Amino acid sequence: MQAKLDWMSRAQDKLLNTWTFQDGLVGTGLDCGEWVITSPNMDFVPQPVLGRIQVLVREDGRYGVEDPIQWPQFFSTKYCHFPLILRHPSDPEDHRRVIWWRPTPRDFIPIHGSVVSSLGTLASVPWDNLANIARLMSNRVLVFTACRGGPPTYLNFCDGSMRTALNCLRFPSTYRDLVVQVANVQRYWLEADAWLRYMESYKSKILDPPLYPSSKADDSLMGCFVTDPSIAFKLFAAGIPFWLVRSPNAITNEMAIQGIVQLTRPTDIVFGITGFGQQVYHGHVGQDHHHAIVKGAHTYMDIPRIFLSASHSSQPVPSSSSVASTPMSVSPSKSIIPSPIPVSTSTLHPHSSGRQVPQSTPSRGSHTSDKRRNQGHTAPYQTRDKRRPKPQATPNIRDKFVEGENPLFPPRIPVWSETLAKVDRRVESQGRIEYFVPEPALIIGPKDPNSRRRYLFNWAKARDPWLYLMTYSAFQQKPIHQQGWCNYLNHTNLHEASSGTTHTAKEKAEVLALFQGISVEEPRATHSDEVLFFGKAFSFTEAYCREVLWEVFEMGFQLELLALDKILVPAPSVVSHTSQVFEYERHDLISRVFGNDGHLRVASLPTENCGLAAENIADRISALEAFRIVLVRWPGAPQLLCTRKFAQAVIDRDLLDLEQCAVKFYLDTFYFHSSRATLVPHRFPL
Repeated sequence: MQAKLDWMSRAQDKLLNTWTFQDGLVGTGLDCGEWVITSPNMDFVPQPVLGRIQVLVREDGRYGVEDPIQWPQFFSTKYCHFPLILRHPSDPEDHRRVIWWRPTPRDFIPIHGSVVSSLGTLASVPWDNLANIARLMSNRVLVFTACRGGPPTYLNFCDGSMRTALNCLRFPSTYRDLVVQVANVQRYWLEADAWLRYMESYKSKILDPPLYPSSKADDSLMGCFVTDPSIAFKLFAAGIPFWLVRSPNAITNEMAIQGIVQLTRPTDIVFGITGFGQQVYHGHVGQDHHHAIVKGAHTYMDIPRIFLSASHSSQPVPSSSSVASTPMSVSPSKSIIPSPIPVSTSTLHPHSSGRQVPQSTPSRGSHTSDKRRNQGHTAPYQTRDKRRPKPQATPNIRDKFVEGENPLFPPRIPVWSETLAKVDRRVESQGRIEYFVPEPALIIGPKDPNSRRRYLFNWAKARDPWLYLMTYSAFQQKPIHQQGWCNYLNHTNLHEASSGTTHTAKEKAEVLALFQGISVEEPRATHSDEVLFFGKAFSFTEAYCREVLWEVFEMGFQLELLALDKILVPAPSVVSHTSQVFEYERHDLISRVFGNDGHLRVASLPTENCGLAAENIADRISALEAFRIVLVRWPGAPQLLCTRKFAQAVIDRDLLDLEQCAVKFYLDTFYFHSSRATLVPHRFPL
């Protein structure tokens, strides 16, 4: 033991201006003197994270002492900006203090009238504080990328992750997911800040160390542990805080250590895992555990895990000379969760109560094939037997491509409704994209006013948890068949209706299981007068119906556009920062069509018709140009769209022709890959 402490007697004082990275303002022994930790530019030694570790999500959405944004870690070349992460400032008036703020249940504002009782939103004041500082960071990123000719992948990843988490906080979620997303906003702000600091102030010092480096370091930075002397030399030269870990035998008489200190242990880090505790890594400390945290920070706590398995599989898409694309297609699943082999689910049949609901024309490409037709068939989707006559129009069955007059529907946009009616359904369609929301015609379908009120009321209670599942699960939540929605929307007591043994009861039970999976709390089974729609109390009026259905059309269109884009422009197959950045950019691109700030969700009801729904073609130019930019990435994009921009059109006739071309291409392409009509945007009922 005494031999292991000899390094203390060999250490001596010397002038600070002659110090090197091997000297120490402080030093301490570790593991009974097996190792020595010194620092030439910090006056304390934090307790290092060593050996094999288990990284768990803690009660504040972070990862305890293993988290690089909370405690110094061992240096890794892949994440060389981690030592430059800011420490929690001691000044209570620091304008950045919201980055270390932790939400409490008092900051969680429950929503009223939902079928799930555990959803809520972040209070407005902390959300505004986070939004303001995140906006400033995004502006810093824009300035940096403008000067450097494009964003580096990792910086774009941090900025995109931060904005995505912030957008999630605008909409209802469980309290646990709210805590995690607050931590994600803070995490990626800190990472982006550290990355920019590295590039702007420290990279040049590391690559070209000064001849006479200062022994002082910025003690507001996190710092790191190192074992490699060459890295320690560069960090010392750059003025970055660090602690050098080495054997006692490496301490010589020429090295200076001013003082021996005790290890500093963390005091302001949450270790509890009650209600959290999800493991993201188990193994040796180092770069692998850093990567697991960066990747695992995107995990949601309360999206039912059973429904997060991949619901997309790669399938061929015809290539085009105008747009290069690696193909991909959708492969939904079974039961009320759709099956891989297309089945005819577009026709809605009478439900168990005996009340009739609207029926629709069977979708082409969705007919089940017999065994003889299947022999030798290797295509990913079954197609119509060309010898079989095409389905004929049937009386009393609604044609989904033709929107009839209905006072409960929001106003149509002529170019969309007229072009939808002209989709060439003689074309052999392939694939299947299920509805991500109930069809609007289904919600107000029953002729009986009481049934219609029940359908609308049940959707109003289900919309927040359902959209939470759809928009927060990386778009992997599998849709529900329209018949499943029909059975669900028709219930009067969900728990009683789902406890039977009939097929209808089982379908209701499956929908109930989705909502129950959101949290440990049971969904509310009783009616409530508290049901709110954007702050408006539920009322069975034409005006209320039109507003509710407008949102359904809008959300359906946004999610279907995203689904089709994922088929035609797939992300890189290897999950990495590059693939995640690809998805952030996809969401940004599509959100611009709707004037959203990087999210695909209706944040508030419009006060005027704008974007694609604007009355004047000149007022639609910005949204149409964003739509055109999405479409020209697809195989087979028309030459007119690829060569003309909306801003280049001089007269209204040219703008209208270009708009017609874009709308027709989208509607035809969606039908070809889905075998059904898409939900199209509508004007808001002002």
